[in-house]
Amino acid sequence: MPFELTSPTSRRDALKIGGLSITLGALVAACGEDRGGSEEAGRVGSAPVPTALPDYPVDDAVLLRTASSLEQTGVTIYETLLDMDGVLPDDVVPIAEQLVQNHQMVADQMDELTTQAGGEVWTCPNPWLMERLVTPTLELIQSNIVGVVLEDTSMVQVLAEETTIAPVITTPQGDISLISSTDDLQEGDELEFDRLEGAATDDVMAFIQAFESLAAASHQELVSATSILEARTAHLDAATLEARQASVLAVALYGNEGYLSPALVGEDVPPTERGQIRHFAIESAFGQTAQIEIKAGPGDLNNVRRSVVLQTPAANSLIYNELSCDA
Repeated sequence: MPFELTSPTSRRDALKIGGLSITLGALVAACGEDRGGSEEAGRVGSAPVPTALPDYPVDDAVLLRTASSLEQTGVTIYETLLDMDGVLPDDVVPIAEQLVQNHQMVADQMDELTTQAGGEVWTCPNPWLMERLVTPTLELIQSNIVGVVLEDTSMVQVLAEETTIAPVITTPQGDISLISSTDDLQEGDELEFDRLEGAATDDVMAFIQAFESLAAASHQELVSATSILEARTAHLDAATLEARQASVLAVALYGNEGYLSPALVGEDVPPTERGQIRHFAIESAFGQTAQIEIKAGPGDLNNVRRSVVLQTPAANSLIYNELSCDA
């Protein structure tokens, strides 16, 4: 039967267990020198065997289908956010509605070019991005703050604070409201609290600004990857449009302080008071294609927030000709 931890385990205990596993793994490997079998590197732990990526050819149609999937992902993101009451600021709602149209317009252009390249049009969001990025991030943004009841069951640890359990708890970042029952509490029980006021909106704005930056960077990379002149022009136009959209959202998020990155003049760029990584309308002298990192969701027991990394399309997120769209 699988090994189970029947008592609370500290970070120090976890490190001890991990160190023991590595030591035993090395010992077994050393004692097996006289045994037959595969000479491949051994595996320690119970992680699943990695699945090799499909060896499909990448042609111009694949690149255009991938671009379409990225634009459809943008459409899906904004339509989802527009259906969530109050998550977008009132003055950003018309912007989001326009961005739905803009992403659909670019997707239509990519679809036309896909047909010209001899490929089958792709009209779905990118499944890899949806599964690994969009859905988990939106779930994080909507998740509640979680605290843990201490040995003194009238106390709770939440956002790195040990404080008395109450309907409203004041933290250095603001007040949070208890939404869990407090009946028959035991040490280690979890209590849920509403997120800080405006925190979900801040995360949503950071996410869509990062997504527009990702879209611009993706089209920049696709310019040099495609061999079709008309596709290069379309990718350049799309990159320009989506860079402007990212700029608009950066200014909407941070006001005038969101226009020019202090890094351009050699200054440090501190995170926001809630630990969000700040992005700007003008990040650097030239458009960046590096990965983009943001924070999403509430802080954990130690008030550490989850990092979300956005990356331009690679082998695992390309829409190969062998894939079909279920839309």
